[in-house]
Amino acid sequence: MNKQILTVTKKEIKDNVRDKKSLISSIFMGAVFMPIFFVIFINFMINTQKDKAEAQLEIAITGSENAQSFMSFVKSKGIKIKPFNGDPKKAIESKAEEAVIIIPKSFGEKFSKGLPAKIEVYYDATAKGATNVTQRRIKSVIQEYSQTIGMTRLQLRGISPILMRAVIVEDHDVSTSQAKGAQFLMILPYALILGLFMGSMYLAIDTMAGEKERNSLESLLLNPIKRSHLLIGKLLATISFGLMTMVITLIVFKMVMPLMPFEKMGMTIDLGVKNLTILALVLAPLAVLAASLQTIVATFSKSFKEAQTYVGILIIVPMIPSMALMFLPVKEKLWMMSIPVLSQNLIINQIIRGEQVATMSIIVTIIGSLFIGLLLALAAIKLYNRESLLFSK
Repeated sequence: MNKQILTVTKKEIKDNVRDKKSLISSIFMGAVFMPIFFVIFINFMINTQKDKAEAQLEIAITGSENAQSFMSFVKSKGIKIKPFNGDPKKAIESKAEEAVIIIPKSFGEKFSKGLPAKIEVYYDATAKGATNVTQRRIKSVIQEYSQTIGMTRLQLRGISPILMRAVIVEDHDVSTSQAKGAQFLMILPYALILGLFMGSMYLAIDTMAGEKERNSLESLLLNPIKRSHLLIGKLLATISFGLMTMVITLIVFKMVMPLMPFEKMGMTIDLGVKNLTILALVLAPLAVLAASLQTIVATFSKSFKEAQTYVGILIIVPMIPSMALMFLPVKEKLWMMSIPVLSQNLIINQIIRGEQVATMSIIVTIIGSLFIGLLLALAAIKLYNRESLLFSK
């Protein structure tokens, strides 16, 4: 490597290491805090739902005297009945109750005549957290009671209940325990890519907009070094911090993943050496793309604060495919692997689902992302040679 480029690279790395605030913001927040927060959040979410599903179910009921058989069935399931008086709608809206059952006075009359008897269930389908678990359990109890009574009535009339089942559905769930665990790790691609972007963000801003603001750019350019070599050195330093953050992020995820409560739910996640190596290979080219893109944006900025705002917006870039893949089913195609960020998201999703990642997909991802990253690096070098842009205030 050219000695001038190497000198600039070492100088920028040393300066950034000395800036403890930027170092903590870029590496700690992106590489350490994100995985730890991720594990804490997933643990809380899974344990909350699991505890709610296993806890004794408590049902608020109005009109329990109108359905004695239903009350007996509910009690036989170990469910606690809580008498309720008041407006069920207001009780749900105020979150005083998660669900309320209203049994009309006409229930007994219709039930004795063999007619469909109505039970009203009040709940909020948009409720957050484990409230939905309670709602599903209540509906399941009512459905079970309805089926039990229906089968009993048919048997009393000498009719086999099997006649009511014209079609029998036999479930064959082909999803693996690892694929089930992947449902809770859908945000992992975004977390990994975001960490990489954050790792190079502050150095990219400081080496361009920061030097403009400190008026140190002019004296820097007086040194006997080509501008292209100067920027390449800065880019290499920025890329190195992106790569370092990526590696630390992967290591931290590897360390904290055993703390995830997947075994309690019969799920597994494989982040072995092979998968970690694949992740590192496909994410590495993004360090070039992120550093180049952030440098270009910082070049147009007139101050550190302005560059921080604009570069911060770039974090939306890895968010778009990550969010889209959470809701849209996508069948991986080889051409998709040539699109930076999207290809990394697809491969990470394949890994956490326990699917085999094709070698060609890895190669195309690396080449595609690296090609775009190098094009952006060339664009950054051209911008660095423009006097009007570099010294604009």
